[in-house]
Amino acid sequence: MKITDIAIIFILITLPFLLLFRIKSDNLQSVEFQSIVLNKYIDTAVEDASIAMVTRGENDKVTISRDKALDAFFDTLYTNFNLTDNDISQYTLQGYIPVVVLIDYDGFWIYSMETYKNSSHEEISEMIWKPKKSYAYEQDGYVFLFTLDDYVKVLNTVDNSFFEGKCETVRSSLPSNEILQDNILFEEVRKRTIVECIKNDVNAEINEHNKYARLFGITYNFCPPIISDDDWHNNIEDIGFLSFIQGIPIGTSGEKLNSYALGAARVVRKNHYYIQQDDNGLDYYHRELCPLVISKDEIFDSREECAIKGAFPCRMCKP
Repeated sequence: MKITDIAIIFILITLPFLLLFRIKSDNLQSVEFQSIVLNKYIDTAVEDASIAMVTRGENDKVTISRDKALDAFFDTLYTNFNLTDNDISQYTLQGYIPVVVLIDYDGFWIYSMETYKNSSHEEISEMIWKPKKSYAYEQDGYVFLFTLDDYVKVLNTVDNSFFEGKCETVRSSLPSNEILQDNILFEEVRKRTIVECIKNDVNAEINEHNKYARLFGITYNFCPPIISDDDWHNNIEDIGFLSFIQGIPIGTSGEKLNSYALGAARVVRKNHYYIQQDDNGLDYYHRELCPLVISKDEIFDSREECAIKGAFPCRMCKP
């Protein structure tokens, strides 16, 4: 057999595999590009929502509007997806959003599908705001209602006594309560409680969304995303708007978008970080309640500002 014949046979055998590889490679690039674009759309929408939901009144009093946040979120989303004049496509896009969370200072709201009967006793299935839930934790007869900072309400269920204020203030009234007496433990319990409260409801609503997906003509199986503890903790730094979007087709091989985004209102966590040099010569930034903080001469508004200064996050308070 001539060398040219062998070459032709080799090309005939390998060409389909090369074409298939090229198609898959192009599809992967397309999927990656679409993911970047769609995530940018979502990020922009939640940022607009986080700005719209905050209203400042007299004496800089802050009020939060769920409806303004939601309107801004969907307006931006529809504009980015070029759906401003397409009600049917808008409705379909909503089906890929199993849950939205508005994280407030002392609790959170869930926006998700619900079935109820209207005044005419007709059964309606639509996305609505659920009642606000507190960041509640119970231990040894005490009920703690946490906030996004160190302000806390404590109910003693034994004698029905009630205390509220900054942690350092309330602790003097309850000297035997270990959570209040230990700043680090207080922060750990506070953050864990807030994360678990939100995460449990989010996971339940995403699973529940599967029974409603068919109403939108969606066959995707919605399931809770895998989010690290660090990412969850970052999501509770401030009042914010958290959205989950799943199942949007983004490839030719069945790929689907599975994303979430948070927009922070920058209301609570202002001027809250402090940089201090450690014994090893390195600078670390800390939360206000961190027991390692000695000097509070210079205040930083965000972790990003601290990082620009070359500081590392404290290993104890984990800002």
